[in-house]
Amino acid sequence: MEAKVARQRLDPAKRAELILDAALGLFGTSHFSIVTMRDIAVACDVNVALLYHYFKSKDHLIQSVLAQAIGQIISDFEMRRAQPSDDFLGEIGIWFETHALMAPTMMTRMVKLMADYAAQTKKDPQLDAVVQSFYRFESELIISTLQAGIDSGRYAAVDTIKLARIVGLHLDGIFHGAESRGENRIAADIGDLRDLLEQQLKR
Repeated sequence: MEAKVARQRLDPAKRAELILDAALGLFGTSHFSIVTMRDIAVACDVNVALLYHYFKSKDHLIQSVLAQAIGQIISDFEMRRAQPSDDFLGEIGIWFETHALMAPTMMTRMVKLMADYAAQTKKDPQLDAVVQSFYRFESELIISTLQAGIDSGRYAAVDTIKLARIVGLHLDGIFHGAESRGENRIAADIGDLRDLLEQQLKR
């Protein structure tokens, strides 16, 4: 008889991260409302009771999934921002690059989860706050970059608030369009958006 292989004991933080990654993977292919805690436990190869040790409820797990995804995206952006760059679009260009590079995994799944949640009639104030924190970060980043470019004479004068909203909406539309149209053009479409923005800003 073969001896059973002992399951590796993971650091609690690492275990929680693996659970969140597995949950995001499931939410990225199925509506979060039909994904059960048992489904997530099976995907993680743990028992359901262990999930509740880390997350007090499914709502808490969903909040944590989004918070981790947003944190990873912003962390990737901050890492790229710290590197020297002569990008005409400055931090907006780096934000576009982060979206394009993380699209195949993190971004696409996160956007789907946020869209599925937005379609729900019942709202969770804590989850709303997590979602809005992402869009607030994006909006402030774009507005501040545009204003700095205008002040320095690098960019043509534009309505920074209006243009920041248009850019954010177009980024969302690129991800939603990829899913609804079944087209794998996210990086190319972000590149096209970048070209249009450059044309708008060049003096």
